[in-house]
Amino acid sequence: MVTTFEWTAIGLITVGMVIPFWIMVILTIIVVEQGRRKDVAKRVTYVHEYAKLMKAMGDLLESSKSSSDGKFNGPTMVVYLREFKEYPQYRDATLLFLESLTITGSARFDDICKVELKNVEAHLLGLKDE
Repeated sequence: MVTTFEWTAIGLITVGMVIPFWIMVILTIIVVEQGRRKDVAKRVTYVHEYAKLMKAMGDLLESSKSSSDGKFNGPTMVVYLREFKEYPQYRDATLLFLESLTITGSARFDDICKVELKNVEAHLLGLKDE
C-alpha cells in the first residue's frame, strides 16, 4: 500500500521536475522551429534582392550601350558595386559577373568605379570558404 508520504513525494517529483522538463523541451522545439522558418524566409528574401540587383546592374549596362555617347550613370554604378558586398553567399556568381566588366575612361566616376570594382573583388575574394 502507498503511504501519504510516498504520494506526496511522487507529486512533488512530478510537479517539480517532470512537468517543467517537458515544458522546456516543448518550448525549445517551438523556438528552434521559429528560428528555422525565419532563416528560410531571410534566404528567400536575399535571393530576390540579389536578383533585383543583378537585373538593375544589367539594365544600367544595357542603357549605357544604347546611349549615343556611350556614357553610363557613374554614381549609380558605384552604389550597385558597393551593394555586391552585402551578398557574400553569391560571391562566385558576383565575381564572374565583375570579371566581365570593363570600365574605360578617365572621368572622375570612371576612376571611382575602377577603384570600387577592385575593392569589391578584393572583399569577396578575401572571404573564407564557408
